[in-house]
Amino acid sequence: MGPGGLARLHGLFAAYKPPGLKWKHLRDTVELQLLNGLNAGKPPAPEQRVRFLLGPVEGGEEKELTLTATSVPTLTDHPLVCGPTFTSLKVGVGHRLDAQASGVLVLGVGRGRRLLTDMYNAHLTKDYTVRGLLGKATDDFCEDGRLVEKTTYDDFGAPAMCQHWGDIR
Repeated sequence: MGPGGLARLHGLFAAYKPPGLKWKHLRDTVELQLLNGLNAGKPPAPEQRVRFLLGPVEGGEEKELTLTATSVPTLTDHPLVCGPTFTSLKVGVGHRLDAQASGVLVLGVGRGRRLLTDMYNAHLTKDYTVRGLLGKATDDFCEDGRLVEKTTYDDFGAPAMCQHWGDIR
């Protein structure tokens, strides 16, 4: 992208977060990829400076030295000397998802980060799909938590509940 690319890098975008991945890791990965893209551009040509170099006089028989004006590149702005041009980029997150949750994560870059607050305050509708397993209880209510209680279909009271619902109708 180059140095001018950062000035144009503003807005909101969505990224899918799979289950098992933390939202911060996804945000950091997006930030790293954007920085790699910004720094991948061809560096500008090095600035030239005039230097006076000591050298022998051409065509002279004696060993005389003279100063010669020469144009040489300055290395103060070279990427191997000063490192990459872009080292940080602020990427905001519209909401946070649990590590085991999957879904769309809204990210904001540049001036788009200010829009995240407006989007949050708009109270947009959210759609959740919950998956559960009846008859199993864990210590942290997560699928991979330590099992603390297990019951069967009959112990759960499902036939009684079905009968009870049949009486209400």
